[in-house]
Amino acid sequence: MCAYALRPNREVVHPEWTSPVADKLDLVERVIESTIDSAVELACEISSHVFSAGGKRIRPALVVLSAGACGAQVDAPRVTGIAAAAELIHTASLLHDDVVDAANARRGVSTANAKWGNTLSVLGGDFLLSKAFSLLADADGPGVLTVLSAAAVSMAESEMLQAVCEGSIDSWRAGYWRIIHGKTASLMAACCECGAVLAAADESVRLAFRDYGTSFGVAFQITDDLLDIIGDPAQTGKDIGTDLVNGKFTLPVLLAYERGLALTPLVGSGRLSAEDARRVAVQVVECGAAEEARRVAEDYAGRARNALTEIADSDYKAALNALASSITARDL
Repeated sequence: MCAYALRPNREVVHPEWTSPVADKLDLVERVIESTIDSAVELACEISSHVFSAGGKRIRPALVVLSAGACGAQVDAPRVTGIAAAAELIHTASLLHDDVVDAANARRGVSTANAKWGNTLSVLGGDFLLSKAFSLLADADGPGVLTVLSAAAVSMAESEMLQAVCEGSIDSWRAGYWRIIHGKTASLMAACCECGAVLAAADESVRLAFRDYGTSFGVAFQITDDLLDIIGDPAQTGKDIGTDLVNGKFTLPVLLAYERGLALTPLVGSGRLSAEDARRVAVQVVECGAAEEARRVAEDYAGRARNALTEIADSDYKAALNALASSITARDL
């Protein structure tokens, strides 16, 4: 039996935009905690460790808020179960990502692979993914299963594409938008669409929420990429230029490259040293590419808000709009 709390000795402070569903997100947290229970203590220990690192639970919030905006009962077991499944899928992907990136820390906490090694970390991700789909089966919603399973496939494909592109700025120029749509926006779009599915909304409403989630997800990922250049390591939990060190050339760097940033002499094998990565990050800011990337993120945040124009006003819709408006905040 699992004896680990997901957020031990950590006060959970929900962002202001979650106010219509803050208590429901606490319920989702309890669903996650009960779902990761296992007779194999290490499976539970690894799962609890990665969840205890924190996170704002944006994906389950998207499910609950979208369901509420479409008129569903947001504390219904089907809604909280699907919301929990979405977070499990996301967290499983983080475990796998940390192995691929050989990351030692996330959000200031040791990664599972740093603590238990790659084999157990990968298996821990597999465990969470299996638990997610057990929740989907319990929800008895074929529409939801179709939407989330398609997102999971897209995430895996995009992570593979990203791995192939690493170290090649030309490959990143060709594949960047496909990568971020697949690895980030696809799941967020699925979360929003699932909310509409759970409310039995018609196809046009489903499309509106899917469009919101897609644009929101793109804005979210661009902001995350920007934080690698201008973020405070004390808040982000990683050093400036970590993506560059790993051979990932994201939008701020690509925009700087188009402005004439001389990366080729620095790249060499396709990866920069930590010192060179920090120097490039400074140049990305100085040439205005970081600010341009922020404007692109803000444009996609605006597209997300516009996607819900025809949706009836409610506290849930207002929360989704507030979330989109805050997407470029540095601490998101």
